[in-house]
Amino acid sequence: MDFSTVGGELCTDTAGGYGKSSVKLVTADRKRHKGKSRYWGSVLFYKHMILGMTALLILIPLLGLGGMVYKYSCLKEDYQGLLHRTYSLYAAEVVENRRKISEAGRKISLEISVWNDRIGKIPFKVNTDDWNYILVNDWNPLPAAFKPQLDVLDDGHQVDYRIVEDLVTMLSDAKEEGMDLLVCSAYRSYERQADLFNSSIEELMDQGMTYIDAYYKTHEQYAVVSYSEHHTGLSVDIVGKSHQMLDERQGRTKEAMWLAENCARYGFILRYPKGKKNITGIEYESWHFRYVGKEAAAFITDNDLTLEEFLKTAEADQKNMD
Repeated sequence: MDFSTVGGELCTDTAGGYGKSSVKLVTADRKRHKGKSRYWGSVLFYKHMILGMTALLILIPLLGLGGMVYKYSCLKEDYQGLLHRTYSLYAAEVVENRRKISEAGRKISLEISVWNDRIGKIPFKVNTDDWNYILVNDWNPLPAAFKPQLDVLDDGHQVDYRIVEDLVTMLSDAKEEGMDLLVCSAYRSYERQADLFNSSIEELMDQGMTYIDAYYKTHEQYAVVSYSEHHTGLSVDIVGKSHQMLDERQGRTKEAMWLAENCARYGFILRYPKGKKNITGIEYESWHFRYVGKEAAAFITDNDLTLEEFLKTAEADQKNMD
């Protein structure tokens, strides 16, 4: 055996195999190294960089917005809590003032009793529990179970069905005498009254008033829910079409003067006359008329009374009879 040959072949195979592998490994390593060196500064590198920066530009505002939303949510909760506490204080003050109003009502009742000596007896029988004598004012709310018996006028307003005939006749007679009258308000639901009252408060607060000031300013124009005569269906606000504002000028229109002079013939009274706020709790309203029936309306108008004074007189008459 030729060991040199074999050894040569073996050595050649070994050396040749090793050499080829080494060349291949070195070449692959160089290619990898060359590939890495080409990525930095390459088009692909800049594409990736642009994509990364774009992602950051999108994510950063989103993260900031999320933080702002969370902060707003916290601030909103704090504001609502503060608002609730503030309104609670306002409510407490309002309740206290309502108590004072009730006390004023008691004093007014004593004041009204003075009228009895001057007026004398009512010349007809009065049952103060009758439907047409129901009293609603700042210290006499409607019963919770009260439900008016309504009918609809041609203009869409609702009133108690028992006053429709007299009301329509009054409007018709006024028209024949050249008075163009308009019913601008009649029955109001509790919900409607609440909307009017709260909207007025919000509007005044937007103008800079405090809640309490806005409350009492609103109360000069609107009654609190369940304390309004408009819930009864027995009251109507009537104006002349030539001047439809509920203001002082309304009382000087020919329509308002005609109504004040003639409404009693149809069973209505001017509910809030001049100089009687200390008794009615409401400023003079030349447009607000209340149905009480023809006999009572004539007596109240002839004696320059309010409904409160009339009912107090009727109660005194009943006590004297007993």
